[in-house]
Amino acid sequence: MLGKLGQLFDAIEDEAHQEGVAIVASAVDEHGNTMLLMRMKGSAVHSIDLATRKAFTAVDMGSDTLSLSPQALPGEPLFGLDVATGGQLVFFGGGDTFELAPGETIGVGISGASTDQDVGILRRAIDRVSQGDPATAGAAGR
Repeated sequence: MLGKLGQLFDAIEDEAHQEGVAIVASAVDEHGNTMLLMRMKGSAVHSIDLATRKAFTAVDMGSDTLSLSPQALPGEPLFGLDVATGGQLVFFGGGDTFELAPGETIGVGISGASTDQDVGILRRAIDRVSQGDPATAGAAGR
């Protein structure tokens, strides 16, 4: 039912289990509307908001959020943009874009573990689904 997005979230959950962490994953469309939200048992409640904001930042800025982080430092071009948008944009690692279908790019965000773990979980999950990992292909149909 959830197709490629379900496969991605299954891969994210699998990667988080392998890391031994409980995270929240959020997917948003190009307008920031939530498409799918997953909260693993034990994840922090504030991670729901952060995962969604990371997803929105990635799709709105067209970049992974870790790459944007240095540009948000004082004196850099994105400094203050988080405040100017009322906190809608965040520049913490763990958000990235994902091509759901040709011409349909969405944002996906993860929050709840360390920044390195959030980034790694998301990148590995995206790679698995993008490369057609058979372990994720049938999982979304459950």
